[in-house]
Amino acid sequence: MAEILVTTAPDAPFIPAVARIEAVAGFRFNTGYSYFKGSKGDVLLAFKAATGRKAAWVDLKTRELKLVAATDITPDNQLLEINHRIEAIDLPTLLYFNEGKKAVEIDKVIDGNKLHVSVPPGRKDFKITFGKGTSFNMPGARVMDGFLTPRDVEFVKAARELGMHDYCLSYVEAASDVDELLRLDPDARVIAKIESPRGLQFVASEYRSVKDKVRLLAARGDLYVELDRPHDILHALRAIVDADPRAIGASRLLLSFLDPGSMPSCADICDVGFLCKLGYRAFLLGDELCADEEVLKSAIGAILAIQEGHDAWRF
Repeated sequence: MAEILVTTAPDAPFIPAVARIEAVAGFRFNTGYSYFKGSKGDVLLAFKAATGRKAAWVDLKTRELKLVAATDITPDNQLLEINHRIEAIDLPTLLYFNEGKKAVEIDKVIDGNKLHVSVPPGRKDFKITFGKGTSFNMPGARVMDGFLTPRDVEFVKAARELGMHDYCLSYVEAASDVDELLRLDPDARVIAKIESPRGLQFVASEYRSVKDKVRLLAARGDLYVELDRPHDILHALRAIVDADPRAIGASRLLLSFLDPGSMPSCADICDVGFLCKLGYRAFLLGDELCADEEVLKSAIGAILAIQEGHDAWRF
């Protein structure tokens, strides 16, 4: 049977009902959300209580690039301030958002964390609105700050005090990243999200040294954007599951299910079948898919049916 991890807010009312589904092995709380109320300890306590006996994974954001404040890019304001300082990068370069569906050109980096957007000349009406916390991809950029952010550290301390030791780590790129978490929580169990070419290098060269503590996750949303060529994702997915047969497939899964009045897309069904063929038996469902109970249950049912078909037909 497939193993399903579900992304959820700590106060989602349907967590207990979804937790009763046998295939659901655990829940992931995305700490990138900023809307929740109360202390980090209060939030994690509510999350732990709601998930019951199922694993409760605390997702830390580490190197993920995010916008510090809501910003309108216009001819009069062309700066985006991000949460990390980055090393020098060849300019101009593209900054992707919305999982690579859109991009703006960056022609200057100021003080490491202020990105100057190139606005088309003569476009006085040019305007792009970015919300606070918008996530970006800048392929090839290297974050200069440490691995865990101060906010990540606060969540780890709060989790450890509650006896919670399950963490998802974004943008793992070296065994030292895992060691940084283990110094804060020696009992930590880790899902390492592979989201960059450097993450794939870690899989190839260093993963063996930490595999007893670490399970790999193919975070296809960011990984696909960060790779040099789109078709490189195929080799990347194979490399991850070859290194860790327990690896989890994630991101861009079954998005056609978000339109419940329509038939699921053939591409979505074939996508999950392809992951099964590669050897993936575990899947993490993302934020959008898990926002509605019925959509989520339909997606879980589809994955179970696809895997059952794969196991029976051996296509």
